[in-house]
Amino acid sequence: CQQRGGSHPRSAAAAAAASVPPPPPARRPPRPRPPRRSSPSSSPTRPPPRPPSPSSETRPHSPRRSTPSLAAPSHELTRASLALLLALPARHRVPPPSAPLLSAILSKLLARFASPEPAARFLAASLAAGAPAPDVFAFNSILAALARARDVPGMARIYALMQGCASVRPDVVTYGILVNGLCKAGRVGDALRVLDGMSRQDSDIRPDVVTLNTVVDGLCKSGRVQEALAFVEQRMSSVHGCPPNTVTYNCLIDAFCRVGNISMAYELVEKMENEGVPQNIVTLNTIVGGLCRAGRTGAALEFFREKRTVWPEGKGNAVTYSTLVGALLHTNNVGMAMELFHEKMSEGHSPDVIMYFTMISGLTQAGRLEDACSMASSMKEAGFKLDTKAYNILIAGFCRKKRLHEAYELLQEMKEVGLRPDVCTYNTLLSGSCKAGDFAAVDELLGKMIDDGCQPSVITFGTLVHGYCKVGKIDEALRILRSMDESGIHPNNVIYNTLIDFLCKRGDVDLAIELFDEMKEKSVPANVTTFNALLKGLRDKNMPEKAFELMDQMREERCFPDYVTVDVLMEWLPVIGETDRLKRFMQQGEHTASKWIVSDRTSA
Repeated sequence: CQQRGGSHPRSAAAAAAASVPPPPPARRPPRPRPPRRSSPSSSPTRPPPRPPSPSSETRPHSPRRSTPSLAAPSHELTRASLALLLALPARHRVPPPSAPLLSAILSKLLARFASPEPAARFLAASLAAGAPAPDVFAFNSILAALARARDVPGMARIYALMQGCASVRPDVVTYGILVNGLCKAGRVGDALRVLDGMSRQDSDIRPDVVTLNTVVDGLCKSGRVQEALAFVEQRMSSVHGCPPNTVTYNCLIDAFCRVGNISMAYELVEKMENEGVPQNIVTLNTIVGGLCRAGRTGAALEFFREKRTVWPEGKGNAVTYSTLVGALLHTNNVGMAMELFHEKMSEGHSPDVIMYFTMISGLTQAGRLEDACSMASSMKEAGFKLDTKAYNILIAGFCRKKRLHEAYELLQEMKEVGLRPDVCTYNTLLSGSCKAGDFAAVDELLGKMIDDGCQPSVITFGTLVHGYCKVGKIDEALRILRSMDESGIHPNNVIYNTLIDFLCKRGDVDLAIELFDEMKEKSVPANVTTFNALLKGLRDKNMPEKAFELMDQMREERCFPDYVTVDVLMEWLPVIGETDRLKRFMQQGEHTASKWIVSDRTSA
């Protein structure tokens, strides 16, 4: 191939190397190579090079012989060999690779390295050195790799190289890769411009339906749903000659469902039916999922019952049933969920692990622990294994019901089947034990947690702090707070808020204010819950001056009061003659409803 505007592929160095006479036929090795060129200034005492024997095919450091071996499947590309390979095109003594060899090396580079950058660099350097261009497949392979890496500038460079080669022209796959890569990178506008270039009258390439669907999907995923609909209605058939297919409509239906426009999704389904476009299981599941997300579980079930009798692929699959069962359980409609579960089994479709997990989770959330355990047993009998997440859900259910004995039995069962409890497992059991006031079990569980190599999290410490505060052991809770520094875990505002609240309720406002100041020192942001707890404590101690400081600080930090703040201040400030201060404070906020409350109650 000859590059447009470039020179002949053979360079002067290559021609000079080709003009050197070959060795005598009798001394020629089985795999010939050009000998070294002699120099007039060479030392006459230097012996001539010995020809290679049949057992040694070539010199180990011959760059020309190393080139094809780099393309061999058995060659491991190290950093050194990669550096050598990338430097070869710039070496004037080494002829540029042929088109088949160049394609093989590019394929090797793409296979060996996660990044397409080495292949792109070698291609550019080889073409600059006069190598014949590889075929369109090689270009497309590099473009596809760059598209997967979201390297839009790299794609532009390779496409420009491709356009500069007279023997290679972009095909429909090339443009499909460009459009897909641009859409995945969020450059839908650039993708549309590429599409416009394909649609010019002087272009002999027309986009196929796959390329057009990529644009539709890109517009939908970038939130431009109406533009996607207009593109389908105004351009696909009339401009590009490709009528929308099932994939096109599924993209649009999914996009409208996700923005909550279910009625438009219904219209598109009806349009598919009128135009004879076949619906598939994706169409069904998209509508069912959209209705369930919108809280219309009954409509989703009705849609499924209707379409399963008229659509060839409307029978439903594991995704359909799992979506419906999960939505029914979420609305506490356990009876209908169980009916669907058994309906699936009666049709000869065994539940998969997702369906079992959905049932276990939903039944546990609904408080049907015996049914959840029965479902777990059925899951084991079907050959599936419960994972840590499933055990955690069951343990949480028993803890909520204060059935800690069964929860601890599940913990032991986890270990017996070879599962390692995680921090969520221990946090759930710690929370249940704290609520039950069993702090001996809490200490024992903490020991097991450390022995199992499970590091406590900030939630662990927060659970302990709240548990001890709840039973009045605030000093123990403060000790836990101090131990967090030793563990390298920083307390969050939930932990500080808990301590501040219980300290204020105990009447220890000064210590609560110290913790509040510590929050600022440690850059832990205070929120309206923090201020409300302190204001309650200051009200109970009748410390208005400090309360006024906090009110000013709330305004400076743009921490807007809520109804709890209003209620606390309304019970206190008017009594001590500070109604005007309260009005000013509320007027500086952004809660109109709060200002109405102040107006009503002060006038009364």
